[in-house]
Amino acid sequence: MRDLSLHILDLIENSIRADASIVAVTVEEDVGKDELRIVVEDNGRGIDVPPDVATDPFYTTKSGKRTGLGLSLLQGAAERAGGKLIIGKSALGGALVQTVMQLSHIDRSPMGDLAGTISSVVCTNPELDLRFRCRIEGKKCEVNVADLAKGSFGGKNCGLSLAREVHNRIKRGLGALELTTYDLEICRKKEMDMTEEKATCACGHEVSEEELLRRLDEVLEEYRDRPGALIPVLQMAQGIFGYLPEVALKRISLAMNKPYSEVAGVVSFYSFFSTHPRGRHLVRVCLGTACYVRGGKRVLEAIKQKLKIDVGETTDDRNFTLEVARCFGACGLAPTITIDGQVYKRVRPVRVGDILSAYSEPQ
Repeated sequence: MRDLSLHILDLIENSIRADASIVAVTVEEDVGKDELRIVVEDNGRGIDVPPDVATDPFYTTKSGKRTGLGLSLLQGAAERAGGKLIIGKSALGGALVQTVMQLSHIDRSPMGDLAGTISSVVCTNPELDLRFRCRIEGKKCEVNVADLAKGSFGGKNCGLSLAREVHNRIKRGLGALELTTYDLEICRKKEMDMTEEKATCACGHEVSEEELLRRLDEVLEEYRDRPGALIPVLQMAQGIFGYLPEVALKRISLAMNKPYSEVAGVVSFYSFFSTHPRGRHLVRVCLGTACYVRGGKRVLEAIKQKLKIDVGETTDDRNFTLEVARCFGACGLAPTITIDGQVYKRVRPVRVGDILSAYSEPQ
């Protein structure tokens, strides 16, 4: 399934298209009930067509466009995960879209980068009263963007400063770097400096490959018999090693009784996995339609030339890794890039050097 963050982005865009000024997003995980619940409500015009029409891939409320609402994708994801999609009227007066999925039927962690998605929406739509509530694995986070904007961020035209604060509050509240439904190990990619046989954590302690494999074995012992556990295990393995070396993939293949080709195929399919050591700073360039037509490709070429690496590679000093992405949800700010989740808007090739210079020294 697509990242949950992309489904939520679709729903928020639908609300904005329906002239909503208030959007409330709720994401709740109930391990006891084996449920993941997503609710998006707004005060817009609502959805005044039957559900089977609203979920048609080509139904749209935007005149002259047949782009769809994205509800068919969410409905398909929900049904594949043993759940369903509900469309109704919100207590706010507009539309309500709710879906419930069974966690044990979800093949990979669906959370995506919620903090990045929500902060991008805030930055792109400063007039929107966005209310975000999330409860995952006993952790909870509530952010009322309108209330924050009334504080020390300069009101409605707060721009990136408010988006950064929203991003940081969500990450602090949920206590996870990538906001997944599964906790990652304490040694994450930003804290690792891998060599061929050992790694040095930010704390300065050397960690041998043997110790890293022991940590992986602990994860495998807990998750090997869980349905759909391959993706979460790979995520945690990447958190332990900083990337996914062949020795780890072979260990996972053997422990989970899966062909090595299947494990390696999953890793190569999803862009958030890496089989090479990653740098301290992850640079992502958006090449979605809006960013591409507004110069995203030229920005990418400028970064490649500046860092002297290609997409998917890491600089020799292990300071930067370069990747591309499909969409950050900030099309109004195109072209955009992110560095460690920080969004940079309307980037031009001549600005690339100044942006990267702030990250030029290892943290």
